[in-house]
Amino acid sequence: MNRYGDITDTRDTRDKRDNLWKESFKGFYKKHSRSLWLYICKICGDRNMADDIFQESFFRFVKAAPVKLDEYQQKAYLYKIAYRLFIDQKRRLKTEQRNFEETAAEEVFEMRLGKEREIFLAMDMEKVFHLMKPQERALLWLAYVEGYSHIEIAGITGAGEKSIKVQLFRVKKKFAEILRRNGYDGDKGGIV
Repeated sequence: MNRYGDITDTRDTRDKRDNLWKESFKGFYKKHSRSLWLYICKICGDRNMADDIFQESFFRFVKAAPVKLDEYQQKAYLYKIAYRLFIDQKRRLKTEQRNFEETAAEEVFEMRLGKEREIFLAMDMEKVFHLMKPQERALLWLAYVEGYSHIEIAGITGAGEKSIKVQLFRVKKKFAEILRRNGYDGDKGGIV
Protein backbone atom coordinates (compact mmCIF):
# COMPACT_ATOMS: atom_id res chain seq x y z
CA MET A 1 0.00 0.00 0.00
CA ASN A 2 1.14 3.50 -0.63
CA ARG A 3 0.80 6.39 1.80
CA TYR A 4 -2.73 7.17 0.55
CA GLY A 5 -4.00 3.71 1.43
CA ASP A 6 -4.20 2.55 -2.21
CA ILE A 7 -2.84 -0.77 -3.25
CA THR A 8 0.13 -0.17 -5.47
CA ASP A 9 0.71 -2.16 -8.61
CA THR A 10 3.98 -3.84 -7.82
CA ARG A 11 6.33 -5.06 -10.47
CA ASP A 12 5.55 -8.63 -9.42
CA THR A 13 1.81 -8.04 -9.88
CA ARG A 14 2.36 -6.45 -13.30
CA ASP A 15 4.56 -9.36 -14.37
CA LYS A 16 1.93 -11.89 -13.31
CA ARG A 17 -0.80 -9.93 -15.14
CA ASP A 18 1.39 -9.67 -18.25
CA ASN A 19 2.14 -13.39 -18.16
CA LEU A 20 -1.58 -14.17 -17.84
CA TRP A 21 -2.34 -11.93 -20.84
CA LYS A 22 0.45 -13.55 -22.89
CA GLU A 23 -0.79 -17.07 -22.14
CA SER A 24 -4.37 -16.06 -22.87
CA PHE A 25 -3.31 -14.44 -26.15
CA LYS A 26 -1.25 -17.47 -27.19
CA GLY A 27 -4.32 -19.68 -26.80
CA PHE A 28 -6.52 -17.17 -28.62
CA TYR A 29 -3.99 -16.85 -31.45
CA LYS A 30 -3.60 -20.60 -31.80
CA LYS A 31 -7.37 -21.08 -31.89
CA HIS A 32 -8.30 -18.30 -34.33
CA SER A 33 -5.26 -17.44 -36.46
CA ARG A 34 -5.91 -19.99 -39.23
CA SER A 35 -9.57 -19.05 -39.73
CA LEU A 36 -8.72 -15.34 -39.72
CA TRP A 37 -5.97 -15.82 -42.30
CA LEU A 38 -8.29 -17.86 -44.55
CA TYR A 39 -10.99 -15.21 -44.25
CA ILE A 40 -8.58 -12.43 -45.19
CA CYS A 41 -7.06 -14.45 -48.01
CA LYS A 42 -10.48 -15.20 -49.50
CA ILE A 43 -11.73 -11.64 -49.43
CA CYS A 44 -8.59 -10.04 -50.82
CA GLY A 45 -7.41 -12.81 -53.16
CA ASP A 46 -3.72 -12.11 -52.59
CA ARG A 47 -1.62 -14.14 -50.14
CA ASN A 48 0.96 -11.40 -49.62
CA MET A 49 -1.70 -8.82 -48.88
CA ALA A 50 -3.45 -11.34 -46.63
CA ASP A 51 -0.22 -11.88 -44.69
CA ASP A 52 0.23 -8.14 -44.19
CA ILE A 53 -3.38 -7.58 -43.10
CA PHE A 54 -3.21 -10.65 -40.85
CA GLN A 55 -0.13 -9.39 -39.02
CA GLU A 56 -1.46 -5.86 -38.72
CA SER A 57 -4.81 -7.17 -37.43
CA PHE A 58 -3.19 -9.05 -34.58
CA PHE A 59 -0.86 -6.14 -33.86
CA ARG A 60 -3.81 -3.76 -33.51
CA PHE A 61 -5.77 -6.35 -31.54
CA VAL A 62 -2.93 -6.72 -29.02
CA LYS A 63 -2.47 -2.96 -28.88
CA ALA A 64 -6.17 -2.51 -28.04
CA ALA A 65 -6.07 -5.46 -25.60
CA PRO A 66 -9.84 -6.00 -25.38
CA VAL A 67 -9.65 -8.18 -22.26
CA LYS A 68 -13.11 -7.18 -21.02
CA LEU A 69 -14.73 -8.89 -24.01
CA ASP A 70 -15.47 -12.60 -23.99
CA GLU A 71 -13.64 -14.79 -26.52
CA TYR A 72 -16.44 -14.71 -29.09
CA GLN A 73 -16.57 -10.91 -28.93
CA GLN A 74 -12.78 -10.74 -29.17
CA LYS A 75 -12.89 -12.87 -32.32
CA ALA A 76 -15.56 -10.61 -33.85
CA TYR A 77 -13.47 -7.56 -32.89
CA LEU A 78 -10.41 -9.13 -34.57
CA TYR A 79 -12.43 -9.81 -37.74
CA LYS A 80 -13.68 -6.23 -37.67
CA ILE A 81 -10.09 -4.97 -37.51
CA ALA A 82 -9.11 -7.24 -40.41
CA TYR A 83 -12.09 -6.17 -42.51
CA ARG A 84 -11.40 -2.48 -41.96
CA LEU A 85 -7.72 -2.95 -42.80
CA PHE A 86 -8.74 -4.75 -45.97
CA ILE A 87 -11.05 -1.89 -46.98
CA ASP A 88 -8.23 0.61 -46.37
CA GLN A 89 -5.80 -1.51 -48.39
CA LYS A 90 -8.37 -1.95 -51.16
CA ARG A 91 -8.85 1.77 -51.46
CA ARG A 92 -5.12 2.21 -51.90
CA LEU A 93 -4.81 -0.58 -54.44
CA LYS A 94 -8.11 -0.23 -56.30
CA THR A 95 -6.58 -0.32 -59.76
CA GLU A 96 -4.44 -3.35 -58.97
CA GLN A 97 -7.44 -5.19 -57.51
CA ARG A 98 -9.53 -4.44 -60.58
CA ASN A 99 -6.79 -5.90 -62.79
CA PHE A 100 -6.64 -9.03 -60.63
CA GLU A 101 -10.40 -9.57 -60.91
CA GLU A 102 -10.33 -9.07 -64.69
CA THR A 103 -7.49 -11.58 -65.00
CA ALA A 104 -9.36 -14.11 -62.85
CA ALA A 105 -12.49 -13.63 -64.97
CA GLU A 106 -10.52 -14.20 -68.18
CA GLU A 107 -9.01 -17.40 -66.78
CA VAL A 108 -12.44 -18.74 -65.82
CA PHE A 109 -13.96 -18.15 -69.24
CA GLU A 110 -10.96 -19.62 -71.05
CA MET A 111 -11.60 -23.05 -69.54
CA ARG A 112 -12.51 -25.75 -72.00
CA LEU A 113 -15.95 -27.34 -72.10
CA GLY A 114 -16.87 -30.93 -71.23
CA LYS A 115 -15.43 -33.13 -68.51
CA GLU A 116 -12.60 -30.67 -67.84
CA ARG A 117 -15.21 -28.06 -67.00
CA GLU A 118 -16.80 -30.36 -64.43
CA ILE A 119 -13.41 -30.95 -62.84
CA PHE A 120 -12.74 -27.23 -62.92
CA LEU A 121 -15.95 -26.41 -61.07
CA ALA A 122 -15.32 -29.10 -58.50
CA MET A 123 -11.67 -28.25 -57.88
CA ASP A 124 -11.40 -24.56 -58.61
CA MET A 125 -14.48 -22.89 -57.15
CA GLU A 126 -12.07 -20.28 -55.83
CA LYS A 127 -11.73 -18.65 -59.24
CA VAL A 128 -15.50 -18.36 -59.51
CA PHE A 129 -15.52 -16.91 -56.01
CA HIS A 130 -13.06 -14.23 -57.16
CA LEU A 131 -15.41 -13.07 -59.91
CA MET A 132 -17.34 -11.38 -57.12
CA LYS A 133 -16.44 -8.09 -55.52
CA PRO A 134 -14.34 -8.26 -52.34
CA GLN A 135 -17.20 -7.04 -50.14
CA GLU A 136 -19.45 -9.74 -51.61
CA ARG A 137 -16.82 -12.40 -50.90
CA ALA A 138 -16.51 -11.09 -47.36
CA LEU A 139 -20.26 -11.37 -46.78
CA LEU A 140 -20.41 -14.93 -48.13
CA TRP A 141 -17.42 -15.96 -46.06
CA LEU A 142 -18.66 -14.44 -42.82
CA ALA A 143 -22.18 -15.86 -43.24
CA TYR A 144 -21.52 -19.33 -44.63
CA VAL A 145 -17.99 -20.26 -43.59
CA GLU A 146 -17.69 -18.51 -40.23
CA GLY A 147 -21.41 -18.82 -39.45
CA TYR A 148 -21.93 -15.25 -38.23
CA SER A 149 -25.48 -13.92 -37.93
CA HIS A 150 -26.69 -10.83 -39.77
CA ILE A 151 -26.27 -8.77 -36.60
CA GLU A 152 -22.69 -9.96 -36.12
CA ILE A 153 -21.80 -9.32 -39.77
CA ALA A 154 -23.27 -5.84 -39.43
CA GLY A 155 -21.00 -5.25 -36.44
CA ILE A 156 -17.94 -6.47 -38.31
CA THR A 157 -18.58 -4.56 -41.54
CA GLY A 158 -20.18 -1.44 -40.07
CA ALA A 159 -23.35 -1.82 -42.17
CA GLY A 160 -26.88 -2.08 -40.82
CA GLU A 161 -28.49 -5.45 -40.10
CA LYS A 162 -31.25 -4.93 -42.69
CA SER A 163 -28.67 -3.87 -45.23
CA ILE A 164 -26.72 -7.07 -44.58
CA LYS A 165 -29.84 -9.19 -45.17
CA VAL A 166 -30.50 -7.47 -48.49
CA GLN A 167 -26.84 -7.63 -49.53
CA LEU A 168 -26.60 -11.34 -48.68
CA PHE A 169 -29.74 -12.05 -50.70
CA ARG A 170 -28.28 -10.23 -53.71
CA VAL A 171 -24.84 -11.82 -53.31
CA LYS A 172 -26.32 -15.35 -53.17
CA LYS A 173 -28.34 -14.57 -56.30
CA LYS A 174 -25.25 -13.21 -58.08
CA PHE A 175 -23.14 -16.21 -57.03
CA ALA A 176 -25.80 -18.59 -58.36
CA GLU A 177 -25.88 -16.67 -61.66
CA ILE A 178 -22.08 -16.85 -62.00
CA LEU A 179 -22.24 -20.59 -61.41
CA ARG A 180 -25.01 -20.98 -64.01
CA ARG A 181 -23.03 -18.94 -66.56
CA ASN A 182 -20.08 -21.23 -65.99
CA GLY A 183 -22.03 -24.41 -66.52
CA TYR A 184 -23.36 -25.35 -63.09
CA ASP A 185 -27.10 -25.73 -62.76
CA GLY A 186 -28.08 -26.17 -59.12
CA ASP A 187 -31.65 -27.17 -60.07
CA LYS A 188 -30.37 -30.14 -62.07
CA GLY A 189 -27.77 -30.93 -59.43
CA GLY A 190 -24.68 -30.62 -61.54
CA ILE A 191 -22.94 -29.49 -64.67
CA VAL A 192 -24.95 -28.43 -67.71
